[in-house]
Parts: sequence; C-alpha cells; structure tokens
Amino acid sequence: MPPPGYQVGNSGYKLSSAFAAAKEQLAQEHTAPSDIASVRENSTLPIPGLPSMSSPDQQRAPERERRLSIGSAFSARHSLIVNDTNLLGTKRPRPHKIWKKKYIKVMVIGDSGLGKTTLIRSLMSTPGERLQVHDGSYTPTEQFLKDPESLCSTISWRDEEDRVIWVYKIQDTPGYGDDLNIDKTVKNLVSFIEDQNVKWLGMEQSRDRKDDLGEVEDPRVDVCLFVLPPHRLRAIDLKVMYEVGRYVPLVPIVTKADTMTIREAAAYRNDVATKLSNPMLPGIRDKINVFKFERDTMERAGLVDQATPAPPFLVVASNDINEEFNGGDPPVFWPERRYQWGTAEAFNREHSDLLALRALLLKEALEEINKSKRQRYEAWRRRTLGGVKAGRHLRRILMWTIIPAVAALQIGRKGVSMEQVRSSVRSTVSTVRERVPWGRLVGRGGEKKEAKAAAPTPAPVPAPPPKKAFGLF
Repeated sequence: MPPPGYQVGNSGYKLSSAFAAAKEQLAQEHTAPSDIASVRENSTLPIPGLPSMSSPDQQRAPERERRLSIGSAFSARHSLIVNDTNLLGTKRPRPHKIWKKKYIKVMVIGDSGLGKTTLIRSLMSTPGERLQVHDGSYTPTEQFLKDPESLCSTISWRDEEDRVIWVYKIQDTPGYGDDLNIDKTVKNLVSFIEDQNVKWLGMEQSRDRKDDLGEVEDPRVDVCLFVLPPHRLRAIDLKVMYEVGRYVPLVPIVTKADTMTIREAAAYRNDVATKLSNPMLPGIRDKINVFKFERDTMERAGLVDQATPAPPFLVVASNDINEEFNGGDPPVFWPERRYQWGTAEAFNREHSDLLALRALLLKEALEEINKSKRQRYEAWRRRTLGGVKAGRHLRRILMWTIIPAVAALQIGRKGVSMEQVRSSVRSTVSTVRERVPWGRLVGRGGEKKEAKAAAPTPAPVPAPPPKKAFGLF
C-alpha cells in the first residue's frame, strides 16, 4: 500500500497531483529564486514525515561533493593518496638514477700482423658503425714512450636503462718483438702500467682536487689482452706474459684460429693452457697471472663446456661484414671471413670464442674486472707508501748518525773550520745519495720534492783563527 499522498506508478511510487501542487508551493516559500527551477514534479526532495525515495548514492552525493570541494582537507588527503601511492605504499620509494660515467681501460699487447686492430673492431662494433681504432702497424716504439695517450682509442655508449655512460679506453702498445732485448720491452710495458697507478695516486693526494674521484677519468689499467700467434707459443711470449702479469691480469687470445683444423685448435688450446699454468722457463717458478673468470660468469657468457679450458680464447675476427644481416630488421653485426672452401663466422660459437669474449668484457664480468683492479691497486698503494716511510726513516738515521760523525771527525783532524765542515758534509751527503736508491725508497719524484724542501745554503761565515790540534790527530 503506497504512503499517504503517493500513488503507484510504472517506476515505483509517485506523488499525487494534489500532493505535487502542495510540494511546489512549499518549495517556492523556502527556496531561493535561482533554485526554483531545480524543483520539479518528480524530484526527490524529502518531505517531513515521509520516507526518502532516493537511492543511497544520491543521498551521499552532497556529502561527497562537500568533501571533494576545492580547498577542503579531505580533498587534499584524497589527492595525496591517489597521486602519491608510490610514496605512501608498503614499499619505500625508488629514487631516480643519476647519470654517471664508468671507465674501463684495456691494454693490448702482441706482435704486429696478428690482427689486433681487427680484433678490437670486431669485439666492440655495432651494426652500421665505423669504429675508429688506432692501427699501430707502422707506429714506432718511441711514440708509445713519449705520448702513449695518442695511441689510445676511446669507445663510449649510453645505457639508458641504468643511466650509465660506459667509456672504454683501448691502449695500443706498438713495438712488441721489434727489440732483441726483451728486458727493455718488459720495462717499457711495466713502466706504463706503473705510471698510470702513480697518476691515480697523485689525484688521490692532490690538494687542488675539485671533483670526486668517481667523476673523473680513471687512468689505471683494468685488464690486458695478450694476443698470441696460432700454431706456436714462443718462450719470449711466456716471459713477457709472466712479467706483465705481475702488474695486471692477462686475457690470452689466439687470433686467426680459422687457420687451424679442429684437431689442431684443440691441441693448441690445451698446450697454451698447460704452459700458462707451468711455463717451465729458467727463472720462472710461478704460473702466469691469467684473469680467472668465475664459473657462473663463464656459463652466462656461453662457455658451458668445462672440459675445454678457457682461456686461452681462440677467435676469428674480420673487417668484412655480412650485409644481409647488417641491413636486416633488426640489424645484426656479423663479421665473417669467406674462403673458396667456405665461410668462417666470427660470432658463430662453433667457429670462434669471440662472442663469449664479447659477453665477458662488455657485460658479464665487468664487476669482477673492476673489483680485481681495486684490490690490485690497494696492494700497490700500501707497498708504495710503505716505501716512502722507510725512505724517510733511513734519511733520519743518516742525518743523525753518519753526518754528525763525519763532522766530528773533521773537527778532530783540523780543528773547527765551518767552511771545511760544510764542504765535508756536502760531500758525504752527495756520496750517500749516489749509493742509496732514494727514488725507490721515497717513490717517484722523491728527489725533486726533497730539493724543493731543502733550505737555501747559508752565506759563508768568516773562519775563526785556527786552533791547535788535539788528541792523536
């Protein structure tokens, strides 16, 4: 039964005509003129004493509008919750990554004609890129000794996801094998590696440094690619690898692997691996310092066959690119060497280890290489600074023992003559400096620093009258 004043309609209860007229009159009395038009016959304006016929959502609409109105406290809270869910959720917010640079310096050593430049191009290039790498085939050794930075090729790219700019420095070392004196070759290579450490140490201790060390170019050598000839491993190669490996880890690479048959390549790989672990040369008792990649890293790079020793890496490199792959969608960088009997593909795992080497040096083993460099440098730094302290201690001993003894002996022989005493002391100091390796004790540049810190020579003092000699003198 409908409530009083209502009648049953198609869509529910509906006001009767009499009740509607009364309702309209009541609305005109209590509503502003601008709101009269909003009151209609079928409106849901509640009437005292009668149940509301509007839905629950319609009843809550005014309250929702009030809460979400501009300037209300509820509106601010609601906007904060909706727009800043990542800041107020169960997990802490993830900060935006800051762009930074990371430097990797690779040193390449090997005979001329083994394809070192082609190897670097095949190792670092991308589709459609003409990579400029220094070719040291006709570069004299003097240029490497005078200005090694001019022989360094820079390759960089941006990692948009991690916001990292990778900068690879490829250092060429021409002149290997040209000098019959192998000790001279080793000295040049080791001096270059040591000079880079000295540069970094100077940057650490510089008083005028303005930038953080993480933002400047790191000159230290991370790893050395030692290129070996196919078919035959010479004693000179083992000697140089042993000496250089004492300062930086090596990655031995055998180029032109397509010149060997499958059986020859397997036998040569095993022979090189055996001699790296036991060179069997006069004066060499330890194994050569070859960079040891972790097993998981090797597996991620595709070297899953543990029966095959790696390193050495047997690679095929070429400047000839497969244009069909290079112009495909997506383009693929695919160097290959074509012969009458077939094609040797540089990135085919059955033909070459170049793809695995590329994965290790550009992706999988970067953290291992960087960690090894830090540990190696810290050990070198402790030795170097320890040598500086030892040199200072020895200098104090000389200043307080030998020099005063010489001065006393001079006084005992000829009496007190300041000019003669000073001359004798200068001669003693000069002799000590010639016989004691000050450079090794105080580090590079130690003599120059001492010369700068030395006090100026005082003006000559008139000699007192000679005294009578005493004692046995």
